[in-house]
Amino acid sequence: MVNGILHDPHREFFIRREDNKDAEKVALSDGSEKVTQKSTDDASLTDWNLGFHIFLDMLPEHISMHIAESILFSGKAIRILRNPCASFKFPEAILQQPTVKGSYKGQENLGNISQPEISLGTNLHGEELLPQSEADKIDTMLQHLKNSSEFHKRSFECTIDAVRTIAANHLWQLVVIRADLNGHLKALKDYFLLAKGDFFQCFLEESRQLMRLPPRHSTAEADLLIPFQLASLKTISDDDKYFSRVSLRMSSFGSSKMDSPDEKISSLEYSLDGWDGISLEYSVNWPLQLFFSQEVLSKIFQYLIRLKRTQMELEKSWASVMHQGHANFSKLRKDHKGNTTSQQQQRSPMWRVREHMAFLIRNLQFYIQVDVIESQWNVLQGHIQDSRDFTELVGFHQEHLSALISQSFLDIGSVSRILDSIMKLCLQFCWIVERNESTISAELDHITEEFNKKSNSLYTILRSSRLAESQRAPYLRRFLMRLNFNFFFESTARGVLNIVRPRPTLPIF
Repeated sequence: MVNGILHDPHREFFIRREDNKDAEKVALSDGSEKVTQKSTDDASLTDWNLGFHIFLDMLPEHISMHIAESILFSGKAIRILRNPCASFKFPEAILQQPTVKGSYKGQENLGNISQPEISLGTNLHGEELLPQSEADKIDTMLQHLKNSSEFHKRSFECTIDAVRTIAANHLWQLVVIRADLNGHLKALKDYFLLAKGDFFQCFLEESRQLMRLPPRHSTAEADLLIPFQLASLKTISDDDKYFSRVSLRMSSFGSSKMDSPDEKISSLEYSLDGWDGISLEYSVNWPLQLFFSQEVLSKIFQYLIRLKRTQMELEKSWASVMHQGHANFSKLRKDHKGNTTSQQQQRSPMWRVREHMAFLIRNLQFYIQVDVIESQWNVLQGHIQDSRDFTELVGFHQEHLSALISQSFLDIGSVSRILDSIMKLCLQFCWIVERNESTISAELDHITEEFNKKSNSLYTILRSSRLAESQRAPYLRRFLMRLNFNFFFESTARGVLNIVRPRPTLPIF
């Protein structure tokens, strides 16, 4: 707990180091392959994620699990601070930022990371991250415990908590101040949570014609890179130093990962058109791997990009058909034909359905982007401003991700499946309408019927008492209020639920 070195040749301590083979087994069992792959470049990150564990059989009865975890964390944190990555340099842009209102609490008392003592562009050493005076303070406290003639549990626990506080504070300074945590969090919000709406709007418009065709397994990702780069040239400024860390990925799709025909059918049932495998990757350097978890953000991104694409297609289809309609109207008037009114009457039900689809998608998008993402971002920023403890910060970030998942309904299988089905129906509707054929009425009737069923089912589930009593309630009520502002959804849902199917008549003999 002073130098971050575990020397236990006879395996008598209750904290043990994982062998490389054991770490690989752990990675395979708990899905940490990505963590292992990213950590191999630096041994300290491997140690943090998989290197050490508590051996319960060796844990003394008078040491609680909480204290054992504090000892484990302190040792790993000091090991990180004593052995910084050789390529890590203090970001020069951080020092150039003026101090503004709302800066980190206690930033004026950061001690050894004050600006005059930092040499720009130079590599950091262990003593800069954990000053020798702090290490001596820890050593003094541990020596006091060692020299005590009797073991006092209370004194022991207080000492361990004090050491943990020192380690957590300095690790917080490393991650938040030196590694520019807030700048990277803002970048993740911009790209994974679609805060840069102009960029993604441009990307979807540039790739629209490509996405009307089925993706090719071998070149789908490369095909998308062209509109992705065009969108960046049009909307991303040269001052954005984080965009270079963002990479577009196209995950496996189709039947490449299916084990059976049944799995293929169930998977494609809610797939939009094969392009819903678009995802992003964000390159992070040491020591931010200790903090970030991109898997959850990737799941949210795929959900949001499908939603935005659906909303854009509904708008584009309306504009396209309106343009065609005006052209046809002018042609009919020029030819002195008077059947324009009958054509408008035939299209009226179709446009009502489109408006209902657009209304639902717009409100869902506004709810997620404003009521969920923006409000949770403000909560996370408040925690970052007030916290000085690394473990607290990690907990706050995990709560932030959990709130995004739960309040976006991604953790409720029935709701997420209905939303995927609704987006799929909306896209099918747009593509059928733009075909402008005379034989599409039956297809539109089927889509309309399915959309009404799914939207009514969605409203019924969201207004259920189980969801109303959960932590989603304040934000969920806002969404339902916007959705049902004129009681349309409530009346139609009640009508669907109150349908009484006639009983089959029995033959009379």
